[in-house]
Amino acid sequence: MNQTNLYRLIGSIARQSTTSVNQQVSHLGLDNNLFVYLMRIVENEGLSQAELVERVRIDKTTLSRALKKLVAEGYVRKVPDAHNKKFRRLYATDKGKAIYPQVSQIEQAYIQQALSGVDEAEQTELQTLLAKIYANL
Repeated sequence: MNQTNLYRLIGSIARQSTTSVNQQVSHLGLDNNLFVYLMRIVENEGLSQAELVERVRIDKTTLSRALKKLVAEGYVRKVPDAHNKKFRRLYATDKGKAIYPQVSQIEQAYIQQALSGVDEAEQTELQTLLAKIYANL
């Protein structure tokens, strides 16, 4: 397999997984990758918007629009930082925390399906290789 095909395969896997999970959580109002942002916020309470941008590797404008939706839907709240009132910290609301287990279960089921037949050693090797690619970007 040449480098172009390998890179396209990685992209196809990423798009397919996102599309699939988006469809499964759309009934919760979390389509268009909103589930990704909500999960990171629940898992990292008090995260700043800049930190979330870095974790999910998305542009600030797209994340800002997504956060507006999550706030409007009552999943997330922004709290002024104690040291710098210009910064807002992100926290899941009770509503966001309540649906997290369901969204996490959907994600975990997809992961199990995707990695079935890939043993632990292969998963470790794959993680190492993908981390190298990620670091290059």
